Amino acid sequence: MQRLYIVNQKKRCTATRPYLTVNKMKTAKIHLILSCLFIFSILSCNQKKEQKIETTSISQPEMVLDLLDLQANNKLGKDTLVTIANDPVYHKAKKYKAVSASLLVKTEIELNKIDSKNTKIVFECVDGYKPEMPLELFLNANPFLAFEDVDAPKGSKWEPILKEGNEMNAEPFYIVYPSISEKDSRYKWPYNLVKIYLEPLNKSTLELYPLKNKKLETGYTLFKNQCLTCHSINGIGGTMGPELNYPKSVTEYWKENELVNYIVNPASFRNKVKMPTLGITKQQSQEIVDYLKYMSENKKKL
Repeated sequence: MQRLYIVNQKKRCTATRPYLTVNKMKTAKIHLILSCLFIFSILSCNQKKEQKIETTSISQPEMVLDLLDLQANNKLGKDTLVTIANDPVYHKAKKYKAVSASLLVKTEIELNKIDSKNTKIVFECVDGYKPEMPLELFLNANPFLAFEDVDAPKGSKWEPILKEGNEMNAEPFYIVYPSISEKDSRYKWPYNLVKIYLEPLNKSTLELYPLKNKKLETGYTLFKNQCLTCHSINGIGGTMGPELNYPKSVTEYWKENELVNYIVNPASFRNKVKMPTLGITKQQSQEIVDYLKYMSENKKKL
């Protein structure tokens, strides 16, 4: 009986091991689930905070530099020769006479009076092109303001730019970066430049963000990154292309499927079209059109 009891005892002990293992596994799963929920809650809170920051007004003065006026008054600064290994506009190595753009901004504007981290620099070009980028990113990139093309034909200040069958000129000014890759899309290389503005970083966001339907955020972001430099909505954006929302939205006089296809491939609709091929998918184009439809219900008289 003694031996039988011991054997049974062992059997009981052996039988309890799977039970304990299952309990441990259940406990581990519960801990994992709780950890995931905790991390998710933190990420959700952070996203809400970021969203709140993005749509909160930044109060600071807006400033403008008239480059032609500064040039006429000999205030551009000391000129130098800069070399661009692979110029994104001319698609080859180029040399320019230029002045330090970051030094020019720092000289003409009291940066201690603004919040540089929450400020953007906006470039206004002769043809209405209006790209923008964060001011801090610009200042830290060692940018130069080119005012003459060393490789230009004799008797000219600039070599002609050939773009999609059209001939253009870079004068009077062109922003270049000797130490930045032309493939880095964060940096803007505007030519025909005449003015520089400093504005709150989220100025356009406050007016154009789809607050009433945040599902359209993808379309808004695509429009902001791909279209806003040339086109405006409610007067906000570039003027190289037409205003898209007032008095009539482009979605009110284009068939939706044709507008989607046009955005993907403008040249398939118009010969020598100025609008470039953006390299976006049909789905992304639809996202943009859905956002434009939303904005058609949120017009502001110009």
